[in-house]
Amino acid sequence: MYRDGFGVPLKEPDDHAGDDRWISGRHCATSWTDGAFLHFALYEKKTEAVTTAAQLGIAVADLDAARERALAAGAQEIHGPRQQPWGRSARYRDFDGNVIELTQRT
Repeated sequence: MYRDGFGVPLKEPDDHAGDDRWISGRHCATSWTDGAFLHFALYEKKTEAVTTAAQLGIAVADLDAARERALAAGAQEIHGPRQQPWGRSARYRDFDGNVIELTQRT
């Protein structure tokens, strides 16, 4: 769902072999080192134990097209596109119950 529905590419692991659900498998990750170190990684679901109740915000160039992709991939719409102080956004629930907010800057 993340790749097809929200445009987040999951890549094959190059240094995390095995079946550890936290550090192995297809994933997308980034780290920030400005100030305190922060690492964010998004992995495919491998077991029934999942992270839930998290919110992930993704900037998109075209919110209407992104909405179509999200719905076609099976995302549940929480609210459709609407104007917010930070841009035009919409929110969806993924298969694990997490909230994904797609925002087009205006």
